[in-house]
Amino acid sequence: MADILVQNAVESVKTAIYDNASGYNYNDLFGKSLADRVNELISDNVSAGPYNSAGGGNLYLCDLSDPNKISKCDCFYWGYGVNDPSTSKNANHFWVNGSVLSGVSIGIPEIRDELIALDTNLEKLYNFDNSIQNDIYYAYLSQQPVFAAASNTNVLSNWYGVGGGGGAPAGGKLGSNVLKVCGSGWKCGEGGTCNWTVPSGVTRVKFQAWGGGHGSNPGCCCGGAPWSSTGGYSEVELDVTPGESYTLCAGCSCQRSCCSNNPPGCGCMSGVTGPGICCFRAEGAGCFHENCKNMNYMRTQVSGNAGGECHKFMNPYCTQSGPCWCSYNEYCFDNSCATCGQVPVYANCCYMSICSCARTDRNAIDGVQRGHVGITGGGCLQNDNYGYHTRPPIIDADTGNLFTSGCELQTFTSGSNCGGCNAHNWTKHPGMGGTATHNMGGTNNHKGDYGAGGMIQVSW
Repeated sequence: MADILVQNAVESVKTAIYDNASGYNYNDLFGKSLADRVNELISDNVSAGPYNSAGGGNLYLCDLSDPNKISKCDCFYWGYGVNDPSTSKNANHFWVNGSVLSGVSIGIPEIRDELIALDTNLEKLYNFDNSIQNDIYYAYLSQQPVFAAASNTNVLSNWYGVGGGGGAPAGGKLGSNVLKVCGSGWKCGEGGTCNWTVPSGVTRVKFQAWGGGHGSNPGCCCGGAPWSSTGGYSEVELDVTPGESYTLCAGCSCQRSCCSNNPPGCGCMSGVTGPGICCFRAEGAGCFHENCKNMNYMRTQVSGNAGGECHKFMNPYCTQSGPCWCSYNEYCFDNSCATCGQVPVYANCCYMSICSCARTDRNAIDGVQRGHVGITGGGCLQNDNYGYHTRPPIIDADTGNLFTSGCELQTFTSGSNCGGCNAHNWTKHPGMGGTATHNMGGTNNHKGDYGAGGMIQVSW
């Protein structure tokens, strides 16, 4: 009997397609409205909702900058081992393996796929005409107020992303409607601000913030500096009411492009204020001696590292070698040796914090686990000062995953003035720190790079 019904439905669809019909009579196809059928599918499969599996795994966003995780040599963002100068990206690291950032974006196709996977008849119909996708989605939307009136919190959480149990994927957008706030000259550190009013019909939004990045140092004569720290990242998701107004502020990064022995420009925080938000911000990066201080923190805090202060740019498991840190985050390679292997990217714990807190009556998805502090770049130097700098990772606003465009691996050889002010217009992302620098041949007039201005993204 079921096969006969399906065949009749298929013939009905074929006829409708042939006649160029604009829609289908689902009462004839299913014996009930499509909305009622969708309601049944959701009610019978509460845990199968797309928001229930949208996250990347058991880790939180704060794990992305945990010094006990990103700085261990067995989980380098670049390279694989203690003394392995491999330039391969570690596919098992949680910045790229999907255990934190899934890159999933919930939209019409994902909703459609979840529903047709639960009903083979609906799937067969869809395979004949993909315009049915919109019908399925509209039916899905029509049932949200029905479940809300019944106070079915599990359904609202798993199927609609409403409430603390579900929500958009970590690092990702909530929906296809997106507003980005940043300065038009964000690559040179410009910030931006605006007031945003919740549009009609919108009841749920997600705010994401990237703090301003730290400017880089040029390095003197024969030296350089790694990529400077990114700004912090934070996100919060909450219920809103149409007509409510929010102030969105993307932090700037001071436009300093200096020679050696000068402090680089510091980044400012990005954040949002408005109804339902208690505290939401992502700090900018800025500390005159952050590279040396944060590397020492990594050496003393991460189990297995050499421990103890060492004012050098070097592998954290080593006890000697590597160029000495000079003033203001740069290193001098004069009479130095190699870095003794890979220097990993490492967390910036220097006066940085994030805040993600909304009122409980807003069904908020928030907390300290919904963000991470800034990250500084790493690299590897040989005895001849040839080598490379690695860019610290940052979340891509468009994909919710690792930003991979532009230069991730900056290599250099003799006679070059690499990076710094030459890299102002390289492909970047808001919140990035200034590009790493490398000098040889006694150059003292090469200048550093600006930190990128921050950004606020709103999605619904």
